[in-house]
Amino acid sequence: MPSIKIALCDDEPSWLAREEALLSGFATNRGLSFDIRSYTTATALFSDKDFAPDVLFSDIELGSQYSGVDLARYVTRIWPSCQLVYVTNHLRYASDVYETSHLWFVLKDELSTRLPTIMEKLQQQMEDGSKALAVETVKHELVAIPCAQIVSLERKARVTTIEVQTGEAYQVPERLALLLARLPERLFARCHGSFAVGLAHVRLVRKDAIVVDTGTEVPLSRRYAGSFRERYLDWAESHAL
Repeated sequence: MPSIKIALCDDEPSWLAREEALLSGFATNRGLSFDIRSYTTATALFSDKDFAPDVLFSDIELGSQYSGVDLARYVTRIWPSCQLVYVTNHLRYASDVYETSHLWFVLKDELSTRLPTIMEKLQQQMEDGSKALAVETVKHELVAIPCAQIVSLERKARVTTIEVQTGEAYQVPERLALLLARLPERLFARCHGSFAVGLAHVRLVRKDAIVVDTGTEVPLSRRYAGSFRERYLDWAESHAL
């Protein structure tokens, strides 16, 4: 497996050193290759133009300039395939992190215990992220859409619209059920007869609607509400500690 590029962002240098040592030791023990870079500010992270991380381990409290949640929003725009792990001392932020797409939420004093599970999940996500959905649009253009970047799918008037993380949308003639059969089952759930969403992009689940991270509101029908909530809770519990 190629080297995994890891960025660490925390305003406490002592924790960064400890975190980097923990990850380096894990890589040595597992025979993995990690390219680890540490940053004390978000500005320093984004100033490193030659480094596009596969995963970012970030604290939520980063001083006055940015919070970890702010940082995550920006990361998803410039590095759409980058996975995010929130590492914090404060459990009270557990609900805040669901405003952004993230791989895991973990307390700092539990990171060493949880790291094997987190890295296993990361490798799984990287594998899923390398997969693409090949489709032909209604304009007869061939497009390969990274599965991990698909936010929602809507079927209307014999056209399925696929919205992706960057805000782009592709219209294809293929039916929703056939598209879902070609996507990784653990990453998607149907929420309506005409809609499905990528679980990693769900920000809020209301009684009759779902808000995804592009700001789009997707309907949640009574027929699918129970199964969707169950699928989403299973997914959320596997991404928070």
